[in-house]
Amino acid sequence: MNFNLSFALASGVLAFILSSPASAGDFDYFKNQSCAELSKEMDALRKAETAINDSKKKAEKSANTQAVVTTLLVGWPFWGNVDHGDANNQLAEIRDDIKYVTRAQKTNKCI
Repeated sequence: MNFNLSFALASGVLAFILSSPASAGDFDYFKNQSCAELSKEMDALRKAETAINDSKKKAEKSANTQAVVTTLLVGWPFWGNVDHGDANNQLAEIRDDIKYVTRAQKTNKCI
């Protein structure tokens, strides 16, 4: 048990250290853009975020409908669970980019 905890902690620290320079590079990329480009980036990111959220809702609705139909046909409650792992990862990346764009807009005095 201690080995697994130590390994998990070491992996987490290593991932944090390796991800820090990438986020600094992302901010530098957005900081070098003009206000018009940053506005277009923000619009695209907001649209992508909305599309992913809509897709998650649609998948949940479909799974719940399928679960109700299955329950009615079989007689046992089979509630569906949808794995949103990929969508959640995409949303996390989009939200990070939104944060960088907002910081770049403030730095460039676009807001």
